[in-house]
Amino acid sequence: MALDEALLACAPEASIILRFYRWFGPALTFGYSQPYALALAAARRRAIPAAEVVRRATGGGIVFHDGDLTFSLCFPWTRLSPPAEIYAKIHGAAAAGLREMGVAAELWPARKQPGERPAQCFTGPEPCDVVDGRGRKMLGGALRRRSARGLYQGSLRVEGWPRNRPQLEAALARGLGRAWGSEPSQGIDSAWLTLADALADKYSSDGWNQRR
Repeated sequence: MALDEALLACAPEASIILRFYRWFGPALTFGYSQPYALALAAARRRAIPAAEVVRRATGGGIVFHDGDLTFSLCFPWTRLSPPAEIYAKIHGAAAAGLREMGVAAELWPARKQPGERPAQCFTGPEPCDVVDGRGRKMLGGALRRRSARGLYQGSLRVEGWPRNRPQLEAALARGLGRAWGSEPSQGIDSAWLTLADALADKYSSDGWNQRR
């Protein structure tokens, strides 16, 4: 979380940076505007320690990290691009990469409006989420914008597909590269790591995680 915020703050304006997460064990992240009590109760039902419950800087719902493929994308966000357009671009690119691997993947149509937005991200698809051939949600994400930069944080679950993580990562990178016209960088500058170290305490603090 801290490194993603550092990328949003420091990465060059025109850069496209893709980062894949590694989790040490089951964890839960929840959206910036969600109440901490709701996230903590969801974590307890799955025996996830409170120390592994973290508020994201992006929006969205509760996401369980227990075998998913989590990634972030830092990208140029032009002034006239609405969030729906950004979601469609990222998720459309990801779906195209997955289809090249033989995974049935498509965007949930915008005309299929959801009812009340669920607290947990994978309860059901929202417009422009990636779904499989049976309409089950595979990829959802959340956004944050700072000036001319955008941050996307997403979680991918491919049911019934062997867990070949390098193949999935490569497929996402190819799809996103085509969408932006250049392969995303996965390199991390030392200055970004320095800022991330300075921000790390924020994401483990009660002041941040329990602010609502």
